[in-house]
Amino acid sequence: MNAACVIGNGPSRKLLDLYDIHRCMTTYGCNALYRDFIPHYLISMDIFMVREILGNNIHYKTKFYTQHTNHIDDMARDGHPINFVWGQRETLDSGNTALRIALKNNHDIVYMIGFDYMVDNDIPNIYTDSPNYYKSNQYPAPESQNTRWRGRLSSILKEFNKIKVVRVTTNPINLKHDNFLEITINEFKEELYGIYA
Repeated sequence: MNAACVIGNGPSRKLLDLYDIHRCMTTYGCNALYRDFIPHYLISMDIFMVREILGNNIHYKTKFYTQHTNHIDDMARDGHPINFVWGQRETLDSGNTALRIALKNNHDIVYMIGFDYMVDNDIPNIYTDSPNYYKSNQYPAPESQNTRWRGRLSSILKEFNKIKVVRVTTNPINLKHDNFLEITINEFKEELYGIYA
């Protein structure tokens, strides 16, 4: 099976072994994930994170995607291995952009881990309080941001309605799409260590 896993930076991600996932399927990650784990693809739409990633030469260790509005086209023309998102309005969030790239790569199934969305009026992130991230409980308008993320996810599910997308979660959001399913961490582990062993 041609499977992929898109890795967000919500705390539920810590309940899984990313290296086991990486051995079994293609991995797509977001922003500061590289500090702990380098996926096959790394996506960042945020200019400050992009500068950090390029400053640490991570774009030479993985297939790196960003957007043209980050004004690094000259670096790409000079031979830096930088890829740009295509066919969509730019300045979207890194997580949904990573999902879109995975779906465009024609996987049979795409898992989403670490996409925790809003919990108790906060948007939890492993890297909160670290460079280029918001401070604890200072995420601007979390409810509005959460609604936008879910709206973008819903649009992507409609666009790629022939590909199964499975969100691995401790906090279901119950979006109603024929190609979308939510499973628990333990259910994902059973699939990972069973089917892909």
